[in-house]
Amino acid sequence: METRDQIRYWGGAIGAVVVVQTPAPKAKTAPQTQMAARTPAAVKPQAAWKPQAAVKPPAAVKPPAAVKPPAAVKPQAAVKPLTDAERKVSEELWVEQKKLDTDSGRVKAATPDGRRRVAEMIAKQFNVPEKLVNDLRGRKVGDGEITTALALSQQLMKHDKVTRQQALDRIFAARKSGQGWGAIARSLGLKLGDVVSDVKKTDKQLAKLATVKVAG
Repeated sequence: METRDQIRYWGGAIGAVVVVQTPAPKAKTAPQTQMAARTPAAVKPQAAWKPQAAVKPPAAVKPPAAVKPPAAVKPQAAVKPLTDAERKVSEELWVEQKKLDTDSGRVKAATPDGRRRVAEMIAKQFNVPEKLVNDLRGRKVGDGEITTALALSQQLMKHDKVTRQQALDRIFAARKSGQGWGAIARSLGLKLGDVVSDVKKTDKQLAKLATVKVAG
C-alpha cells in the first residue's frame, strides 16, 4: 500500500508526466543510400542525322526534231503532142490492127480450133510461147493490140536489155495509163514504123490462113 500511496503522491505533486518516447528514425540502409547516390545512366546521344543525298534534277527533255516538210513534187513535164509524121504512123498502125482483128475473127469463125490457130500464128511470128498469147488475151486485149505489144517488146528488149516480160509490163502499164501507141513508142525511144511493118506481116499470114480454111 505504501508503494501505491507514494505513487499517488508524486503524481499529485508534480503531475503525471507522460513522456512519450518516439522511436528514433532508423538510419537509411546502405542499399537505399547507394541508390540515392546513383546518378542516372548517361543517355546515349542519338546518331547524328545524315542529310539525304541531293535529288538530281530530271534531265532536260530534248525538243523533238523539227519535221522536215516533204520534198516538193516536181510537176511532170508536159507531154508534147505527136508530130504530123508520128500521128500519120499511129493512124496507119490503128488501121492495120483493125484489119488483123478482122482476119483473126474470120479464122476463128471458119474452124472450131480457129482461136488456137490464130494464137499459134501470132506466137510463131514473134517466136514466143503460145501460152503467152493466151495470157495476154486473158487481159481482154484483142489480137491486133497483142501483135502491136509483142512487136514493141522486141524492140524494147534490145534497146534496154530487159526480159520479154519486163518489156511487156512496161508497155501495158503505159497503155493502161491512157497513152497511145505513138506516145509509148516515143517515150521508150522505139520506132513505131517498124511496129507497123510487123503487124502487116502477121496480118498477111492470118489472111492466108483464113482463105485456105474458107476454101476448104
